[in-house]
Amino acid sequence: MKLSKLYCNDSRFKNITFNLKGLNVVYADVLTDLKDKKNSHDLGKTKLAELIDYLLIKQIDKNHFLLKIKDEKGISIFINHVFYLEIFLNDGRFLTIKRSIDSHSKASFSINNQKTEGYTPPSVWQFEDLGVDAAKKKLAEYIRFDFFKNKLYDYRKAINYCIRMQPDYEDVYRLSKFKGGKDIDWKPFMFDLLGFDGEVLRKKYENDIEQEKIENQIKQLKKDFSVNETDRDEIIAQISLQKNKTDEAGQKIDQLNFYEQDQSLIEKGIDEIENEISRLNTLSYNLSFDINKLQNSIKNNFAFDLAKVEKVFSESKIYFSDSLKKDYQELISFNEELTKDRNRLLKKTLKDKSEELSLINKELQGVNDKKEDLLSFLKDTDTFRRLKEYQKELAKLESELIQLQERLRIIDVIIQKSESKETLKNEIEGTVKKIRNFSNNTEKNVKYKQIRDLFSKYFLVIMNEDTYISWSINSNNNVDFKPPVIKTKDHLSKDTAKDEGRTYRKILCVVFDLAILVAYNIESYFRFVYHDDVLSQQDNGIKIRLLELINNVTKSNDIQYILSVIKSDLPINEKEEFIYFNKDEVVLELNDRDESGTLFGFEF
Repeated sequence: MKLSKLYCNDSRFKNITFNLKGLNVVYADVLTDLKDKKNSHDLGKTKLAELIDYLLIKQIDKNHFLLKIKDEKGISIFINHVFYLEIFLNDGRFLTIKRSIDSHSKASFSINNQKTEGYTPPSVWQFEDLGVDAAKKKLAEYIRFDFFKNKLYDYRKAINYCIRMQPDYEDVYRLSKFKGGKDIDWKPFMFDLLGFDGEVLRKKYENDIEQEKIENQIKQLKKDFSVNETDRDEIIAQISLQKNKTDEAGQKIDQLNFYEQDQSLIEKGIDEIENEISRLNTLSYNLSFDINKLQNSIKNNFAFDLAKVEKVFSESKIYFSDSLKKDYQELISFNEELTKDRNRLLKKTLKDKSEELSLINKELQGVNDKKEDLLSFLKDTDTFRRLKEYQKELAKLESELIQLQERLRIIDVIIQKSESKETLKNEIEGTVKKIRNFSNNTEKNVKYKQIRDLFSKYFLVIMNEDTYISWSINSNNNVDFKPPVIKTKDHLSKDTAKDEGRTYRKILCVVFDLAILVAYNIESYFRFVYHDDVLSQQDNGIKIRLLELINNVTKSNDIQYILSVIKSDLPINEKEEFIYFNKDEVVLELNDRDESGTLFGFEF
C-alpha cells in the first residue's frame, strides 16, 4: 500500500500528488530566523503526517489539532474541511478515503481501477459514513495485509512504524503511542513483527495479569477474613465444637416444651377470647341500636284533633253531618286503642332487650378481664423469661457458627483460587518454555535473521559503524527488546553509548523501519514510510549517505519513501552549496513568506 493523493475541499489547502515510486520530499523554504515566532514548525510538515494518520482511520479526540484549535465561537477552525486520501493498493486498484471534520467519527470509501483525475472527489462511494470501527474493518479488507491475518490487532498497530513523527524517534521498538501503556499492548506485536509467535507472548502476559489478579484477591480475602488455607482443619474443629454448643442450647429450650404447650394453649385461648369479644361487641351494638329505635317509637303517640276538622268543614261551607262526625270519633277510638296495645308490646320488647344488653355487657367485661389475665401470665412468667434467655444464647451460638462456616467458605474459595493459580502457573511454564525455545534458536528464524541483517547493513552504510538488534528474556520470563548496541571501530569492538544520542536514535529508527518494509516486501504489507524531519541535526556525511541508501532501497524494493525537510537541513556539497532535491521528487513545497505558504493556507 502506498499513498497516491491527498487533497481537500478548501481551496487554500496545498493538495499533494505523491510519487508512487522512489522519493517524496515535503520541502519547507524557511526565510525567517528560527527563533522568530514564524518558523518551520508552523508550516505544516508534521501536521501532514498527523493528517495522513487521521485519514487512515485514526480515531481522534478533542486534543487532536483538527478539533483542538477553535475560533472565537469555540468551534473547530477545520469544521468545514473535508479531506481525501487516495491510496494505491497492493492489488493495483486505487482506494479513496473521505473524512470530514464535522463528522470526524465517520469515513467513506470509493474503489477504482485507476487513479482519479486531478483533485476531484469520486462521484461514486461504495461505502459512506461508516463508523470508525466499521471503517477500520473495511479498510483492512481493502488493503488485505498478509501479516495481520488471524491476528487480534489490525493494520493500525503498525502504522506509526510507517509514519514516524518526532516523538517516535525516542525508541526503535516502542512508539510514543505505547508510552505509559502496558507491555502487552505492544510487545506481542513486536514479537510477531520480528518473525516470532506473538500469540505465545500475549498469552504469557495475559496469564501473568490473571495470576497477579488472583494473588491480589487471595491476599485481600486473607486480610478481610483473617484466614489462611492452612487453618482449614482448625476451622472444621471449631465448627464441630460450636455445633455441639448449639445443640445443647437447643436441648435446654426443648426442656421447656411444657411451657411451649402452655404458651400455645394461652395464645389459642387469647385468640378465642378475641373472637368472643368481637361477637359480644357486635351483639351489644345491635341491641343498643334496637333499644334506641324502640324508645323513639314509644314517644310517637297517636294524635287527631276532631275540632280542627269541624272548623275546616265550616270554613269551607261544607256540611259536616253527625254521621260523619261519629265515624271520625270511632276511628279515633280505634287508633287510640291500637296505639295503647303497640306501646305495651314495645315497652315489653324494650325491657327484654335492655336486660339482654346488661347481661352481654357484663359478659363482655368478664371476657376482657380474662384476656388481661392471660396476657399478664404470658408476659410475666419466669418460664417465659428463661425461654428468652435460652433463645438469646442460641441465637448467639448460631451467629458464631455462621461466622465459622463463612470463614470455612472463604478458605475453600482461597483454595479454589490457589488451584486456579497453579493451573495458570503450569500454563505460564508452558509459554515460558516456548519463549525460551525461541530464544535458544533465534538463528533458525528466517524472518528475524533477514530483518536483523538488513538493519545492521543499512546502519553500516549510513554511519560506517556496526550495530545489531537483539532481545532477551528478563527476570519475569518476558521478552525485553534491547536498545541496539553500537560497536567501536577498534579490534576490541567495545560497546558505545552513541545509541543514547538523539541523532543516533533517529537513524536507528529509520533503518529499522526500512528493514521491516524490505523484509515484508515479498508479501502484502505497507509499502511506504514517512519520516518527519529525518535530516535534522545530522552530520552532512550522514545526510548524504542516508539519502543514497534511501534511493537504492526504494528503487530495488518498490518502496515509497516520504521525508520532510527544511532548507537549512539540506546536505551540502564540497563547495558548501545546498544539494537540492530534484523537482519531480518534491511533492509539497512550503514556505514562511506569508500564511499562503503553509499546508492549510492559513496560520493557526
